[in-house]
Amino acid sequence: MNSQSKTSTTLLEFDNVLSTYQSPFHGLKALSPYVHWFPLQRSVALAGIIADLMGDGHLQDSPKLRLDYTSKHIIELQRFNQQLSFLFNIQGKVRDCTTNRYGTKNLGVNNKPLARTLKLLGVPTGRKVITPFFIPEWILTDKLYFARFVNRLFSCEATVDPASKAIEIQMYKSLEMVEDGITFFNQLKEGLENHFGIITSRPFLESRIFLRSDGTRTRAIRLKIKKKDSLQRFKEFISFDDKDKLHRLIAITTT
Repeated sequence: MNSQSKTSTTLLEFDNVLSTYQSPFHGLKALSPYVHWFPLQRSVALAGIIADLMGDGHLQDSPKLRLDYTSKHIIELQRFNQQLSFLFNIQGKVRDCTTNRYGTKNLGVNNKPLARTLKLLGVPTGRKVITPFFIPEWILTDKLYFARFVNRLFSCEATVDPASKAIEIQMYKSLEMVEDGITFFNQLKEGLENHFGIITSRPFLESRIFLRSDGTRTRAIRLKIKKKDSLQRFKEFISFDDKDKLHRLIAITTT
C-alpha cells in the first residue's frame, strides 16, 4: 500500500534528471548536492510554481539553464522566492529589469539542476509565444492542484473588468502555435467546469494580428468568465493572490 501510494504521487526520480546529462559523471557531480529533492512529489506548492513560470516567469534552455520571475511588486518576488526555498532550498536574487519601462524587477535563479528539473515537469523553455505547453496531467486531474495552478496563472495573467463584470485571461501565441494555445485554454475551460462548475466562454481569438519586434506574427487567445454564479464560484474556490484583482472580483460579485 505504501509503495503504491508513493509511486502514485512521485513525479521525478533522481535518475530522471540524471538522464538529461550527456555525461553521467558530470551529471552525478552536478546533481549530488540536490539528491534530497528526490523522489519529487506532487504538491500544491509545485503546481503554483509551474503556473507562475507559465505566466510571469521565463525558463531558459541549454546552455544557460536558468530562470527568471518578473513582477512590479517586491512582495510578489519574495513570495515566489519563498516557494522555491520551501521546495528546493534554492533562492534567487532580485535585480532591475532593464528591458522595459514599466518598473518591473526580475528574480533571477542560476541553478542548472533546478532548470533541468522544471523542464522535465513541463515548464516551457525559451519564448513562450512560439513554444507549445500544456497543463500537466497530474495537475489537470486533481481539484486541489488545479485550483492552485489557476489561482497563480490568473493572478499573473488575468484581468478583472468592472465594466463588463467579467474575468478574462489572454495569452499571445505565434500564428503557427495558435492551435496549441487553444488546446491549453480548452484545458483551463474544461478543468474549471469539471472541478468547480465554473462556466467560461469558448476560447476565442483576437481579430488583430500583432507583429513583434523580432518579426513574429501573433494573435491573442482569450477566455472569459461572465456568469455571476461562475464568478462567485471562482471567488469561493480559486480566488486571486493579487489583492487588486481580488478587490475588483469582490466588487463585481456583490453588485
